[in-house]
Amino acid sequence: MKLGCVCLSVALAGCGARAPTAMRAPLPLPAPFTSPAPVVAEPPAAPGATALAGSLATGEVRPATQALRFDVDALPVASWGEAWQGAGFTLHRLRDGWTLWVRTMIFAEVIVTASGSSREKGTSPVGFSAFTGGSFGEGSVPDCGPGSSGQRLAVWNGFAPAGWTNDGIDVEMEEGDYDLATCRGTPVRSLRGRAAAVVPGYVYAVRAHEEDDDENVKESVVLFLPRGVLVSTGADPGLPLQASNTGAFTRLTFPLARGTAGSASLRLSPASLALWSRLRQMRPAAFADTSTVGEDLLLGVDVVWQGDVRMGSVSLAVPSAKNRKAYAGLLAAASKRAM
Repeated sequence: MKLGCVCLSVALAGCGARAPTAMRAPLPLPAPFTSPAPVVAEPPAAPGATALAGSLATGEVRPATQALRFDVDALPVASWGEAWQGAGFTLHRLRDGWTLWVRTMIFAEVIVTASGSSREKGTSPVGFSAFTGGSFGEGSVPDCGPGSSGQRLAVWNGFAPAGWTNDGIDVEMEEGDYDLATCRGTPVRSLRGRAAAVVPGYVYAVRAHEEDDDENVKESVVLFLPRGVLVSTGADPGLPLQASNTGAFTRLTFPLARGTAGSASLRLSPASLALWSRLRQMRPAAFADTSTVGEDLLLGVDVVWQGDVRMGSVSLAVPSAKNRKAYAGLLAAASKRAM
């Protein structure tokens, strides 16, 4: 299969043409869902309690929350394996910006750590991150080229616009090294698979599987969803690559281990969903959010392994009825899944 190229330049750089890739039909997926949790009315406030103030409350009535449960074991599985031939990226610093070229046909996030190579397992904080589908970037581009040496851990993940349906997306994940002498990122391992919809058209999940040299198995749940205005995760602070929110989508990674749980809370604004829609139409744009915290939809994700049960849930809460119109598509998809 030929790889195409996705090019992103900021400031004065130019882009080359992308090579076309063949469309492929999505594979059928199991429906990894169980019955939804019932919507429970908010209990009355205690006598004499004062109302919440500021961004924690926007009126006398707090929003009802709808939760959808999904079976982690029913999610499609994608396995880490040998590096995919030809995959990689080029990242250069410019006088007043940077240019990024990713050799793939996916919308991708690219993360380069502040220090350490892939052999050091990525406990270093993120140094720079960027997204191929628009002028998104955070941090400082490493100095590279003549006179530079060493490597930095790099990861790039994303999904393909071709084959994107309400029920699934094709995802790609790479892990490798960014070489400071050549300004190139090269994978040491790759993952390809198809993620299933948890909320059709909006939230997708896949179970990432890997084995070490001693045949010990590790798994994680990886979710792709619209970009959050604010994102808070309960992930291990020593593993900063478990979440990304730089570009037009948010990625969340929850390692699976018996007796543990992971969680995340996101605020989605009308601008978040507009950007997601443009991404699906292959017309990504800059993220311009003007909403207040009280106007945002709160989305929560939980993944837990208790005993022999591995279960996930997605919860949605809209602050008030007047703001429901902007989230109508997402809420309709969640309600349909709940039926």
